Amino acid sequence: MPNFIRNTLFVALAVCKLAVHAQQHQLDKIDSVIDSAIAKKAFPGAQLLISKGGALKVHKAYGFHTYDSIQKVELDHLYDLASMTKVLAATLTFMKAYEELEIDLDSKVNRWFKSLKWRRKGRSSFREILSHQAGWIPYIAHQYKVVKKNGDYRARTLQSQASDDYPIALHDSLYIHKNYAKKIRNRIYRTPVKGKGNYRYSGLWFFLVPDFIQKNYGEPFDAFLTNQFYEPLGADRLTFNPYKKFKRSEIVPTEVDTLMRRGLVRAYVHDEAAALMGGISGNAGLFGNAESVFKVAEMLRLNGTVDERKYLDASTVDEFRAQAYPNTDNRRGLGFDKPDLALDPPYPSSLISPSAFGHTGFTGTMVWVDPEADLVIVLLTNRVYPSREQRGLYDFRVREQLIDLALGLN
Repeated sequence: MPNFIRNTLFVALAVCKLAVHAQQHQLDKIDSVIDSAIAKKAFPGAQLLISKGGALKVHKAYGFHTYDSIQKVELDHLYDLASMTKVLAATLTFMKAYEELEIDLDSKVNRWFKSLKWRRKGRSSFREILSHQAGWIPYIAHQYKVVKKNGDYRARTLQSQASDDYPIALHDSLYIHKNYAKKIRNRIYRTPVKGKGNYRYSGLWFFLVPDFIQKNYGEPFDAFLTNQFYEPLGADRLTFNPYKKFKRSEIVPTEVDTLMRRGLVRAYVHDEAAALMGGISGNAGLFGNAESVFKVAEMLRLNGTVDERKYLDASTVDEFRAQAYPNTDNRRGLGFDKPDLALDPPYPSSLISPSAFGHTGFTGTMVWVDPEADLVIVLLTNRVYPSREQRGLYDFRVREQLIDLALGLN
């Protein structure tokens, strides 16, 4: 073999070895970020999935369900996804309805939500609501309305035994009145509109989406999602009310609730308002594992089509994942969160592209898609265990570090 060929092969082999070493070093750093966060009690365990260019780079489970280190987190275990429900469920179904019902995003919602017809918030447009600048208030703390000042439950709302009037489990041995979801919707209808045109994150409209789907498609919200998206995508571990389908041992617990549930919340949604809706809401309530979350996110990365099956039009995906009001201080897309690279530090990462989109969850979860980098990253944790006061996920910038490291993978 001539020397120049031998030298060329030697250099190529050396370069390949360096690339492999650099990749492994990056993967080790990813493990280190999560292991360190667990050691510092930012969360007891996690699932992480990173894909680039359609190839899995990381798919791992870390730690335990709780700090007692008894039950390890496995890849098929379910986490409470919290506000990721907004994009993985409510926004997803609305994107389908936007296409099929030919909804004008700048039309007033009272055209489609008749219950808002005579209310000021009915004059909000879908674009304003989905990008959180319709002036709707952020949230209603319904949990304080079902407990008396002396700590007793309101008897007409909650009961300790199931019955025809109290058929919906809120927690073990705690049942909600069958009509309470209507009461929640009525409270939402009565809330004021303030500061329209300014960014103000609100989850209220997302509570109304399940009823919207039911009325327009004649199918329950959760069934519509399963039939249109989850089942054909193979996302078989995305579900509401997982206690009906899965063993408790497969479901990671969240917070020790001292007010409403009065015990460890496991297999029931952490968000109190979603719980009082019967566990099915567009604001929160969805449970899943990283792999099933990834399958929906990957469909969106691929512009709505997977294996020659079209779930959504590419133009719809583009419309919703783009910044709704460019050149303003509102970074949001339609339902989806977007980067704000002008922040210090940049959100959600210093390296992510402006075209990225995703969402986070209060329980310590996130999904981000960067189309320019062909990246999907899913992190699931229960950072609210044992209390929502646990701030380590934020203090140690776990999510930001992981996104930066993921973007650095080959």
